[in-house]
Amino acid sequence: MADSPIQAVLRALDELDLDGAVAQFAADGLLTTVFGERAEGRVRVREVLGAFLDGLRATRHELESEWNAELGVWLAQVSATYELTDFGRRGPYERAIILRSSDAGIEELRIYGQHEPPLSEAGRGYVEVHGAHHGWLPTL
Repeated sequence: MADSPIQAVLRALDELDLDGAVAQFAADGLLTTVFGERAEGRVRVREVLGAFLDGLRATRHELESEWNAELGVWLAQVSATYELTDFGRRGPYERAIILRSSDAGIEELRIYGQHEPPLSEAGRGYVEVHGAHHGWLPTL
């Protein structure tokens, strides 16, 4: 059985394969991270995913549940664990993923999850989010 689009992009990320992850997206595909950062188009998706992967030595996304709700629409519940370049470990964090795809690739990938910054952080960028007791919080 072929991988779903969610399985394919998560496998590429877990292999730290930036090219493989970006190749899953349509030319004008949209990525929205847990912290609300939006990347539209492969160039911007590459920048966001590249910055994410640069902070990691390893990542593991464990697929807990997955649904193909309708043609081209996938939903998944995922547990994500990260090993940072400084050997610090983060997670597991629960993630919910909504993905829309077409023959061109991923049209839209939205990731929701735990550990969003507190409301007091409103107005601050989500790119480098640090938790009070956990250090850097990965965004995918």
